[in-house]
Amino acid sequence: MGCSVTTGTTVRVVNPKGHQVVDLWAFVESDPTEYLSMAHNRTAHYTTRFQAGHVLVSNRFMKLLRFIEDTTDGLHDSFHAACSAQSYAHFGSDRQYPNCEDNLQKTLHDAGIAFQITPPPWNLFEKSFVDEDGLIHDGSTSAKAGDYVELNAECDLFMVFSACRSTIGNIQGGDPAGAQIHIQNRQT
Repeated sequence: MGCSVTTGTTVRVVNPKGHQVVDLWAFVESDPTEYLSMAHNRTAHYTTRFQAGHVLVSNRFMKLLRFIEDTTDGLHDSFHAACSAQSYAHFGSDRQYPNCEDNLQKTLHDAGIAFQITPPPWNLFEKSFVDEDGLIHDGSTSAKAGDYVELNAECDLFMVFSACRSTIGNIQGGDPAGAQIHIQNRQT
């Protein structure tokens, strides 16, 4: 799902039944080559876990999203690339599944946005951590039914959300059942 949001808009991403990871991208409406960047946010906040109060930035360190509220345990992956046909093949799957990279590219194409790369998303509700040897580990999402993340747009954005169906590892911890996106425009 993709949508345009204006400055001051509140976006709530709800995990209605738990067990759902949601890939999130945000592109600056006036210049989609500027987008939410996980690497730039890890640098800006000197953490791998963003939390309520952080202002998330673009690949040019411009303020994009204010992280307002989080009802989860705070585990939202900032390391992994979006699942894709190529990632399934890389990890040995001979089946093709719906994937987040295709969802992003189709949504951008349908919106008339010509952008060929897939920036690493912010994987809401996905549990990952780095051990003392630097290895990344995944765990099943601990998101419960009704958990949500709320964000506020700091500028005009085109946002894309993909309810991940990845079969790599066991990040869902159960049957994923989609997500709900609630958009509330600023009161004027």
